[in-house]
Amino acid sequence: MPTKKQLDNLKNGRATRFRSGEEAARNGKKGGQASGEARRRLKSFRELDADFTTDDERKEMLDALKLKAKRGNIKAFEIYRDTVGLKPKENVEISGELSNPFVGLTDAELKKLAGMDG
Repeated sequence: MPTKKQLDNLKNGRATRFRSGEEAARNGKKGGQASGEARRRLKSFRELDADFTTDDERKEMLDALKLKAKRGNIKAFEIYRDTVGLKPKENVEISGELSNPFVGLTDAELKKLAGMDG
């Protein structure tokens, strides 16, 4: 349901007003600048880690994770395993036979089944 403000905008013609080319360009430029700023703020964790974490700090964190895993913390074990590149591949096996119930039907019979018999 539209709000009162939305209805007022429609009544006053503001919602349907066309913007000038200059105004559209200015707004597009503002949007592009805001988008670039948002991308910079949302750097990936890996990039942030590379910028602010030393190799020694990474080793300390990995050692702490390894110690937790040794003490029986299953989640720490899984994270450690995945981090050092030992995550097992997940394979899905499908067995059985595929059967096509339409084998042997003519084109005319298939069209009739599909409702295309004209």
